[in-house]
Amino acid sequence: MSILLRAKLDAHYTEEFKHMYKHYGTVPPAELVAINLRMGFFRDYIVRRRPGDYQTTIERDWAFIAMREYRWDVTYLGAADALGAGLFLTILRQVQVKRFLIWPLFAAFPPVYLYSSYSRALFYNKKFFDMCNIGEQYELGRARNVILRYLNDLLHREDF
Repeated sequence: MSILLRAKLDAHYTEEFKHMYKHYGTVPPAELVAINLRMGFFRDYIVRRRPGDYQTTIERDWAFIAMREYRWDVTYLGAADALGAGLFLTILRQVQVKRFLIWPLFAAFPPVYLYSSYSRALFYNKKFFDMCNIGEQYELGRARNVILRYLNDLLHREDF
């Protein structure tokens, strides 16, 4: 994904979440159901399957690209956030007791990683779902469009 498109999408998703938090104080229940359905679809058709499992090259290519985006945006950046928080706490604790300690890194990494990866998946769920928009003639696109029709009825909007 190009740098300009990534920056534009990040700004759009940030504005969308700011709007939800400004008007509702949190993510509305219907939108939360939509997020869970989108991520459930993505988890079932992209994360739990290998790109080679698909019949056509277009599906394989888009599944590979979507999985790569998921790894970078959710897994690797979540791990980087957790590592940064763990190292910060390790340095802070070492300054406090004036000796070498490594346990704050191991204590902070799992909860920060779980929180960061969940919040990133929540933030980028629509991008991942839209990456699977390849057409009705493919298995991946057909399954996405079934979910999309249900989401359009649920959220009272016409998305494609």
